[in-house]
Amino acid sequence: MSVLDNLTSKLNKLTTDVKQTTHSLIDDASRVVDRAFDKHICIGVTGFSGSGKSTFITSLIHQLRYSNEAGLASFLAARDQRILEVNLLSSQGFDLFDYQAGITALSSKPPQWPQPTQSLSSAIVQIVYKRNSAFKRVLGETSTFNIEIRDYPGEWLLDLPLIGQNYLNWCFDQTDLTKQAVRKQLLGDLFQHLHAINPFDVMDESQIDQLYQRFKFFLKQSKEQGLTLIQPGRMLLEDKHHQAVPFFPLLGLHNYDKDALANANDKSIYKVMSQRYQDYIDVLVKPFNKHFFDDIDRQVVLIDALKVISGGKDNFDDMMLAQSRVMDCYKYGSLNALQKLFTTKIERILFIASKPDRVLASQHENLRSLVNDIIIRTCSQKLRNSIRIDTESACSIRCTQEVNDLLRVTNAEGKRGVVDPILIPDHIPTEAEWAALPYWIPEVLQPPEIDGLVNGARLPSIRMDKVLTFLLGDKF
Repeated sequence: MSVLDNLTSKLNKLTTDVKQTTHSLIDDASRVVDRAFDKHICIGVTGFSGSGKSTFITSLIHQLRYSNEAGLASFLAARDQRILEVNLLSSQGFDLFDYQAGITALSSKPPQWPQPTQSLSSAIVQIVYKRNSAFKRVLGETSTFNIEIRDYPGEWLLDLPLIGQNYLNWCFDQTDLTKQAVRKQLLGDLFQHLHAINPFDVMDESQIDQLYQRFKFFLKQSKEQGLTLIQPGRMLLEDKHHQAVPFFPLLGLHNYDKDALANANDKSIYKVMSQRYQDYIDVLVKPFNKHFFDDIDRQVVLIDALKVISGGKDNFDDMMLAQSRVMDCYKYGSLNALQKLFTTKIERILFIASKPDRVLASQHENLRSLVNDIIIRTCSQKLRNSIRIDTESACSIRCTQEVNDLLRVTNAEGKRGVVDPILIPDHIPTEAEWAALPYWIPEVLQPPEIDGLVNGARLPSIRMDKVLTFLLGDKF
């Protein structure tokens, strides 16, 4: 390539970069102005893996798109048929949330659940609506409001607490977690291998990779066993774009002097693991934290309390610990219009006890109260005093029918039948109550068969109108 060709190539690349940056800045500026004038809101949907985020977002978008037919009794803008037009738009810097793929899956024969999220995604639901009569004369008959909804893999959520931990403290933490009987059993002889490693030794890549593969297998087994606090979370996923560098905890570091570890040779296994741990945080965790959460105004947290309580006390306690650590990572507090121009904090958060259709209607309040007890135990008093928090028992897509105190269901294989659902405590069980609770495995159920869903047929749900009212009721 000639000097001129090389220069031309660099100029073309520079021009492309400038255009992309300009478009991004314009989009960001437009969003900031809309937020300041209360024409844009960003809702983050979060929850641990398996809590139903993709299904929830698919339902949320569908309820808004076809609000006049959705039976949203307490969401006044829909009840009064003031929503005139709904458009689905992409958001700069994110993959478009694949709402259509979710609806296609639910419409298939037999119906399938929407696929779990594999990457950061977002959708802007643009709503043209009639204003309340009190504002028509001053502001006009109609207005437009943008609702940005963001989604991400639940496994990524587990990595947020790593930002506040260095490698040494993470290793101490992982060592403490192995005191749990279930973790020690799953580790097997890998515990001895990771405990016996001399941190000052030099290990070649083949040795590192062998231990790394075994550690990843342990993480996947932990997830299958129903544990929640599984770190690093991304090691549970096959990410083609961002492969995590191999690292694992050294479980015997409490036997060594901290200063000696800090001054270890750069080629020692301790320094290699420490650097890779920090690279993981800097390259994967911090950008996700900033890119996803910086603009969030309101947050939905889905909690599958039925799943964790069915696994017994150890699994439940593990979820509580994970929930507590994640909640400590967020910024909260309401903002006035001027502050919104320069910073963002989460001003409302709704904790949802998901999948209440798996228990009788008479148990829904117990399920909500159980989640409320979880929040009281895992969220600091300061957080609960500085933000509007609510809990609700809500189901984005109902897949059971209640008949004579039984639930009519269709399992994943398409077999229909009835089940006698479990009774749920309305609080975190005591030791004695845990001993009395039966162990059960929640069955995977098939979504309901719905004709005409692609054309706007109603999705059966539970209390999605109340969810929308909490998140958006003050905006219309």
